[in-house]
Amino acid sequence: MIPLFFGVICLVAAIGTLVPLLDFAPSTRKSIKARVRAMAATTNHEGRPAKKRTLSAKNPDLGVLRAVVTRGAVAKIERQLGLAGKTQAVLPMVVALKVIAPVVVGLLAYSFVAKMASPLWWLIYCVVVVVAYFVPDIIVGGRAVERQKRMMYDLPDVLDQITISIEAGMSFEGALSRVGVNNRGPLGEEIVRTVQDMNLGMPRRESYLALAARNDVEDLRRFTKSIVQAEEFGVPISQIVRIQAEEMRDKRRQRARETAQKVPVKLLFPMLTCVMPVLFIVILTPAILGIGKAL
Repeated sequence: MIPLFFGVICLVAAIGTLVPLLDFAPSTRKSIKARVRAMAATTNHEGRPAKKRTLSAKNPDLGVLRAVVTRGAVAKIERQLGLAGKTQAVLPMVVALKVIAPVVVGLLAYSFVAKMASPLWWLIYCVVVVVAYFVPDIIVGGRAVERQKRMMYDLPDVLDQITISIEAGMSFEGALSRVGVNNRGPLGEEIVRTVQDMNLGMPRRESYLALAARNDVEDLRRFTKSIVQAEEFGVPISQIVRIQAEEMRDKRRQRARETAQKVPVKLLFPMLTCVMPVLFIVILTPAILGIGKAL
């Protein structure tokens, strides 16, 4: 029992070291400066973007971990880290934890399970090892989903701010820069990164498409495509932004209504399993005791 308990403690400690690294709070000035330095390193000595180099950071070397983790798993973790707003510098640690956690838990729990004659314990042992393997994926995936939902919720308000800035006489890029600096959420962080891409020489069309590719928000993807089409056909951008803001605000209301309608259904099971039995006990116990005394 002690080795199993020690294994669980090791797994919790490993997860505790991973979670602070995946703190996806809004970026600080230090992280923005690091982003500018990484992008500036891809330019040549004349200050122009290199033709055959991208603006993204180079993939970190996983070394021996490449032999024990499939490319599909690494690509999935890398994509989830991108959606969560973290650089690929965290990728080796996440992959290492994905490999080490099931091995450590399996070795420490084996001495306990080997003494048990019941096959149920071996089934529990296999389930625990498999869960330990997927724990880093669950953590990173949860952070990514949380960040994307927050961006989807903040998008209508950000578009309203962009519309006001454009109508006040600012250019679209200037409005993006101001809104990105004033908003401290993940959407503001992505807008600041897009403005940095354009300032460092990336074409505006590619910068907008890169913004849509980095994230998994359908409304943001639709907005960037509308901006690209508006620039190609000469449509006023302020009109496009205003229409998109109204549509996304309506969608946010619809999502809120759908969430509110799902609440009674979600509360049904807890009511039947937790509240109703206790209520029956409170109501029927005095009656049963009274009947017992009468008999």
